[in-house]
Amino acid sequence: MWSTSKYLLLAAAVVCLSACFRLYSQLSSLNISTLIHHQFKARAPPPTISFYKLSLQWPPAACNGTLSCKPPIPSNFTIHGIWPQDRNNEPIPPYNKRNPCTPKTPTPPTVLPIKLRPIEVYLMSEWPNLTDGLNSTANYQFWEYEWKKHGTCSDYPDDPLTYFKSALKLRLGINTIVRFGRQTNWTVQQVADEVFDVLKAYPQIACNLNPSGTQKQLWEIRLCYDRPNPRQPPHVLINCTNILRVSKGKIIGPCKSLSDTIFFP
Repeated sequence: MWSTSKYLLLAAAVVCLSACFRLYSQLSSLNISTLIHHQFKARAPPPTISFYKLSLQWPPAACNGTLSCKPPIPSNFTIHGIWPQDRNNEPIPPYNKRNPCTPKTPTPPTVLPIKLRPIEVYLMSEWPNLTDGLNSTANYQFWEYEWKKHGTCSDYPDDPLTYFKSALKLRLGINTIVRFGRQTNWTVQQVADEVFDVLKAYPQIACNLNPSGTQKQLWEIRLCYDRPNPRQPPHVLINCTNILRVSKGKIIGPCKSLSDTIFFP
C-alpha cells in the first residue's frame, strides 16, 4: 500500500515537471523583446508640431483630375486644408484616445455647424468642397473631415473656430500667388521660383494628372508657416522643406523631378 502511494506521488511529480518544462519551452520560443518593443512603441509620445502647411488647390486642375465637380468651378486658389506637420515634414496623426496628442478633449466634428456659423460664408467662398461648393451639407462634410484628420491634433483641438479662421486669414492675406496666365506650361522649378519671387518663401508643389493620364497639371501650391506662439495663429511664412511631395524620404505623386513640365489649366 505504502509502496503504491510512493509510486503514484513520483508519477504525479514527473507529469508536473514535464508540463512545466513544456510551458517554459513555449515561453522561451516567444520573442519577448519584440513584444516589449511593440508595447513601448504603442505608448510612445505623439510627434510634436514643428510647422503648419497651408494647402491651396487650383480648382480647374482638381476638377480635371480625380474630382467630379459641379459648376461653378472657382478660378482662384481655394483652401484644401491647414495641416500641422512634425519636424520630418510628416502630418501629425489624427487624435487617438489610446495615445492622445493633447490633454484637451477635441471638439467633436458633429458640432462644427454650430461652431463655424460665424464664418460659414467665408468658408464657402475660400474653402469650398469643390465637388458641390454651393451645397452646405457637402461643405460641412469636407470641413468635418479636415477637422477630424488635422484639426484635432493642432494647437486648437477644442477651438475649431480659431483653427479654421487661421487658414482663412492666411488665404485672404495673399493677393497674388503666381502671375503667369492659364493654359500655359511650366517646370516645377519655375513655378516654385515664381512663388518665391512673389511671397519670398519656397512652396511645395503638388501635381496631378488629367483624366487621360497624359498630362501633369499644377494641382496644389502648399505654403509653410512656422509654428506660432501659444494663442497665436500661424503667420510667419517659411521655406518648405521639399519642393516636391515627399513622404518617408520618397517622392510621391506624378511629378518626380523639378524639371518636370506641368500644365496650368
